Amino acid sequence: MTNEAYLPVSYFAAAAGGVALAAATAAVLARPGREATAEHAPGPLARIVRRVLPTWLILAALMGFASVTYFDCGHDSYSKIVADRDHLVHKTGEQASAISNYLAVALAAYGLVLVFFLWARAAARRTARRTTFRKVL
Repeated sequence: MTNEAYLPVSYFAAAAGGVALAAATAAVLARPGREATAEHAPGPLARIVRRVLPTWLILAALMGFASVTYFDCGHDSYSKIVADRDHLVHKTGEQASAISNYLAVALAAYGLVLVFFLWARAAARRTARRTTFRKVL
């Protein structure tokens, strides 16, 4: 495969791989996220948090993908970029790394939101137990 053909193939393969990884992660985490938010608030906030996960992860993957540029000190034109296969391979690896990093940060942020929901659910249970205990007395 020529460098001219390798550039768009690797470029779009990195984007598709990142989006596929984000979608698979969202699919795996859908049920635990639903369980974590289900008891807390059956209202719109829990529904929004559950529905935003796939979009959140796909946007994170695309931001990681777009954060890598092919231009640098030695490669300031398209012809110089296409002429250097090692540079193309290196930048594709950088894109994969950036996608992974952005996904990790997005998952950490989503995890913090789920921790809030779990904390609120535990606080609601404690309050319910205290109320029940007081009614018994």
